[in-house]
Amino acid sequence: MPDADDELARKPARPVTSMTLRAERLRRQFAQAAGAKVDASDPGLSVAPTPRDPELTNVFAVIGFVAGIVAIFLDFFFVPTVVAAVFCVLALRRAHELDARGKGPFGRRRALWGFGLAGFGALGILFQLFVRPLF
Repeated sequence: MPDADDELARKPARPVTSMTLRAERLRRQFAQAAGAKVDASDPGLSVAPTPRDPELTNVFAVIGFVAGIVAIFLDFFFVPTVVAAVFCVLALRRAHELDARGKGPFGRRRALWGFGLAGFGALGILFQLFVRPLF
């Protein structure tokens, strides 16, 4: 009866082609993009990265940013502009609080973008109300 090791020894090794090398390189790139640490000498992947600290979120920044985008396209009586401004102020306070604790100013940039988009939306509405009727 043939031994399992003998059968493996008789099997030819899979040839290394440019396609298998490209597939391995692509697999490594996807793994790195997903957050896994890839060691060049180890063909396997590392364990999944640890989850992000839930305290490092700034929901106010996301709401202010989205309201700023809405303010550009659908600004009814400046409601999205005011909502964006309020949530961006709250987001900047939260970012300052996180930065004071040494965790970084999470959401600061997004809140500032929300302010800018809301201001741009307000300028568009003011243009529609006061400048456009003149022409």
